[in-house]
Amino acid sequence: MATALLIGLFGAAGALARYGIFAAASQFPDPTFPWGTSLTNVLGCFLFGLIWTLSEKRALIPKPLGLVLLTGFVGSFTTFSTYVYEAEVLLQQGQWLTLGLKILVQNLLGFGALILGVRVGRI
Repeated sequence: MATALLIGLFGAAGALARYGIFAAASQFPDPTFPWGTSLTNVLGCFLFGLIWTLSEKRALIPKPLGLVLLTGFVGSFTTFSTYVYEAEVLLQQGQWLTLGLKILVQNLLGFGALILGVRVGRI
């Protein structure tokens, strides 16, 4: 129960951080470029890599706290970091075919699902 509560609290913090980045990015000179999304995704990937390494590889962050930070804060901040992390694991394991399929399938199906959702929403 305590873990779920912490994930929710850190999730709220991640969502607010995302909102803050989007608000700040709306002031950038070229509003047509998706600055907020780009900054959030890149920063989220950095944070995922840092927290995961400090938790799982170096034991500088206790594993339960690492789980809460990754699932709660980073998970609500951006899911792109999880996508990239999973791709990195496949890369490290030398699973090139699975990696290629993951990227192709998730991108094509994701794009297709978005288009379908838009069209269904217009009915």
